[in-house]
Amino acid sequence: MRKLGNQIEPAAHLPRFMSVQRRPLMANHNRCWIWGRNVVVETLRAGYWPMLELLHSDRCEPEARAEVVSVGTKRGIKVCSVSDAEVKKQCRSDEHQGLAARMPPFPYRDVQELVQSLPNNPVLVMLDRVHDPYNFGAIVRSADVLGIHGVIVGTREQAQVNSLAARSSAGAVNYVPIAQADELTTTVEDLRSRGFQIVGTSDHASESIFEPDFRQPTLLLIGNEGRGIQPALESLCTRFVQIPVLGSVGSLNAAVSAGILFYEVLRQRQA
Repeated sequence: MRKLGNQIEPAAHLPRFMSVQRRPLMANHNRCWIWGRNVVVETLRAGYWPMLELLHSDRCEPEARAEVVSVGTKRGIKVCSVSDAEVKKQCRSDEHQGLAARMPPFPYRDVQELVQSLPNNPVLVMLDRVHDPYNFGAIVRSADVLGIHGVIVGTREQAQVNSLAARSSAGAVNYVPIAQADELTTTVEDLRSRGFQIVGTSDHASESIFEPDFRQPTLLLIGNEGRGIQPALESLCTRFVQIPVLGSVGSLNAAVSAGILFYEVLRQRQA
C-alpha cells in the first residue's frame, strides 16, 4: 500500500465490490422464531425487540420458565405452555431448550439517531457485507462485551438480524445499538466530518492493530469474509491495520479478528 497524505491508497489486488439485490428480513417461517434459553430470556429482559408469541415446555429450566411466564404476561405477550414436540415443530430445531419466541422484523436504529446519542469519544464498528449470520452475531456479542458503542451495517449484501445472528450473539443484539444505512460511504463521510478516524482492516496493511491511537473517536471498518472492504469505503479510510499472525493458515475468522481488535481498543482506553 502507498500512503497518500494521511490516507493509504488501497492495494490494486484488493477485491472489488459486487452488488446484489437486498434480501428480505425474517422472510421465512424458520427466521420468524428465536429459540434457546439465553437468547429468548435476554430478548425478553431487554424489551427492545418485541415478541409476538412465547412458547415454553417442560424442558425449560424452572427458574427461566417462571421468569418468561411472569415477564411475558405482564407485557401482554401471548405466552403458551406447550409440549416439547410443539416447540420443536415451530422453530424446526431440537436445540430450543424448551423456549421459543415468534418475532417481528428486527427494529434497526436510524444512523443519525445513533450518532446523535453517542457518548463523548465514541468507538463504532461498521460491517461491510458480512454474509455469515453467525459471524455477524458473534461480532455483536464481542461489541457488547468489549465496549463498542454501536454497529452500523448496510442494507445490501449483509447478513440480517435473524434467528441465527440473534442466537450467535447470545442476545447481545438487544443491547448494542445496530443501525442500518442505505449508503455506507455517505455515513463514513459524515463520521469523518465529525472528527472520527476511519480504521480499516486488511491482511495487506502495513500497520498492526497496536499502532493506532484508539483513544479518540474511531470507526472500525470490517469487510466481507472473502473480499474485504469495498474500494469506495477503502478510499475513505485514514489508515489500515492488520492482526499479526504466526501460524500456517495466515488469516482469522472475521468474528475472531473483530474480537481481538475490539479488545485492543478497550485495552488502550482503560490504560
